[in-house]
Amino acid sequence: MSDIDYSQLLDYYKIAYVMPNLISYHDARLSQYFVNNRITKLKSIDLLGQTYIGNNSSGKCGSLVQAFFRTSNGRTSSLYTGQIQYLFIHSFTLPLHPNHRASTLHQDQHVFAYIRWYNLTNDNEHRDEGIAICLPEFSADNYHSILPVQRIHLEVATAVDGTDMNKERMLVIPMPKKYYA
Repeated sequence: MSDIDYSQLLDYYKIAYVMPNLISYHDARLSQYFVNNRITKLKSIDLLGQTYIGNNSSGKCGSLVQAFFRTSNGRTSSLYTGQIQYLFIHSFTLPLHPNHRASTLHQDQHVFAYIRWYNLTNDNEHRDEGIAICLPEFSADNYHSILPVQRIHLEVATAVDGTDMNKERMLVIPMPKKYYA
């Protein structure tokens, strides 16, 4: 994993497991609590009959998806739209620690999507029709760019639209999930 993306992965684990003492693999000799940078990239993944792909520098656009994130108050959640850059498997074993009950429940292989999220807008013009609107540019990458694949809500389609003031916006249309009996 590139060092640019790695900082997001390290921050993800620090926050997800409430372990601010995790350190970079660059400093692994200093502590047993580190996150390595070795990943296995996947071309695609099938989740409940729906196939998701990353762009993996193939020239193809990665799947456009939505995922829920809790708002700062912790009681509500908001739906965010993004594009999968790549899918990957990362191995991380939570260090055995007497204060971390999760140590005994932890799986050491994680499947993630590295996602670039689109910027939000306050435009709610088509909300009643089930269409979300966001800006057609990505927000800065951060630990939210590392998304466990089970958190993908659904795939979406997008279309760029112009406003009356000649500003571009992106319409986000939910794609129905495939269900099998």
